[in-house]
Amino acid sequence: MTIWQRIWPEELAMLQHNPKAIPMGPGSFERLCANCGGMQTMMVFVIDSGPYPQANGRKLKWLELPETAKNPATPTVSGWYSGELRSAPCPVCCKGQMATYVLHNCGLTGADLDVSLANFKVDGPLLAEKAAALTVCKQLLGQGLAVAGFVTLVGDYGVGKSHLLKGVVNGFRQIGVMAKYSTMSDLLSDIRERFGDEHGAREAEAVIDLYRRARILAIDEVDRINLTGWAKETIFRLLNSRYEESDRLLTVMATNVEPVDLPAELGYLGSRMNGGQIIRVGGPD
Repeated sequence: MTIWQRIWPEELAMLQHNPKAIPMGPGSFERLCANCGGMQTMMVFVIDSGPYPQANGRKLKWLELPETAKNPATPTVSGWYSGELRSAPCPVCCKGQMATYVLHNCGLTGADLDVSLANFKVDGPLLAEKAAALTVCKQLLGQGLAVAGFVTLVGDYGVGKSHLLKGVVNGFRQIGVMAKYSTMSDLLSDIRERFGDEHGAREAEAVIDLYRRARILAIDEVDRINLTGWAKETIFRLLNSRYEESDRLLTVMATNVEPVDLPAELGYLGSRMNGGQIIRVGGPD
């Protein structure tokens, strides 16, 4: 399964009239539609015939295809295909689906979609310690398309860190900016599950790259994971990359322990957190 198909599987509906038109990969667009970058036109590969076990002198393209498709006439076997590239209307932008597209990718469902910074309570003497964290999150939203940084929310269980992360994601989602929420354990599970199919390593790399390139990424419960060797390596690759690009990407994390108190295996992460912005969330549960 390609990144394009994983991001927006429903877009395959655009191919009903030409089931052998396979969408090409997305671009690394920071805010707009990942299919076309807001240009309303994308590229598809229209298949003449295939698959072939080898090129045999033809002008062919290797296509990595999912094993199932909504249209039974759409190819589902990966391999070499002959055909040509053509332009096609983007099904997201041309059909008014941008809001649904952003919603589909935000990582939130149900009641979490209603969480906002506006309903984060800071009034009263017992809640005053939460006000500074709320102010910082509002400032992030206020930066709009120019937002960037590497921010860590630190606090005890139940003080509202998850609420703030979800509020940030929903705030950007509502103005059409691509933002994604995930716990660290769910993020790692999403990557690990890709190793189970025939093209597991390639699929896992595609998922890591998707999280690495996300315009805004909110990661909850950073410290609540099983630190296997694979997990440590994957976390480092992902967060080190985002730290190095913190001048153009926004990463917001939440943890229950101070960066200096993270397990020794995550010492590098504590160093990156200290190199960014640390916000302490106090007050009662």
